Amino acid sequence: MTGTAVVVGGGRGIGRAIAIELARDEGVERLIVADIDEALAQETASAASADAETVALPVDLADAASVQALFDASRDATRVAIPGGVFSAAPSLELERDEMERILRVNLVGCFHAARLYAGEMAAGDGGAIVGIASIAARMPRMRQAAYSASKAGLRQALRVLAMEVAGDGVRINTVSPGPTDTPMMRELQSDHSSVDDLAAGSAVALRPRIPTGRVGRVEDIAVATRFLLSPGAAHIVMQDLVVDGGELLGM
Repeated sequence: MTGTAVVVGGGRGIGRAIAIELARDEGVERLIVADIDEALAQETASAASADAETVALPVDLADAASVQALFDASRDATRVAIPGGVFSAAPSLELERDEMERILRVNLVGCFHAARLYAGEMAAGDGGAIVGIASIAARMPRMRQAAYSASKAGLRQALRVLAMEVAGDGVRINTVSPGPTDTPMMRELQSDHSSVDDLAAGSAVALRPRIPTGRVGRVEDIAVATRFLLSPGAAHIVMQDLVVDGGELLGM
């Protein structure tokens, strides 16, 4: 499995870390970093360019034509990571329909559409591997996160169905579910806690359990897990959801 790797949503946070990690893989000859913010995609591509040939491309996961254009420019991909997504938090009774639809359009429909396109091309060719980035919010309810939790739960299950359908064609699809991770997106949760680091202690008010390892995740924690699932070393791992949460879910 040597060739092209694509990171859909690689401009910042977990996506940026995944792109830099994949660039170090000897099996990655070319790395495509795609993001709605092309300037951030270019910054990531430049940071990874010492280890692999890199290209930055724009993509808007909410726009089917934009996703198609990215796919058309990278049909030869054998490894695809899809960490792209959006986040907002609000009490469910105040959650506007338009906002919920926006989050589902990107995190669920857009990410699944990207995975489906690449999976079809891989199935018709020599196979490949795809990893979607879900969240432990797909398993554990989070206060003020009805839309985000639903989007990640939907993505996790939709990718399992897709994985089941293409596994016989040499395509492996899995997900990685981060727990609280120090990213720009996580710092948008400041209204629920005093700081990102305080998440490790848990919160009775927010119904958050403590993290047994005593710290929130780092983007590198998610990146190395993603790189493994995309690698030939994970050749017999399909339809799995690898939780990287420092033990917050207690292995459940």
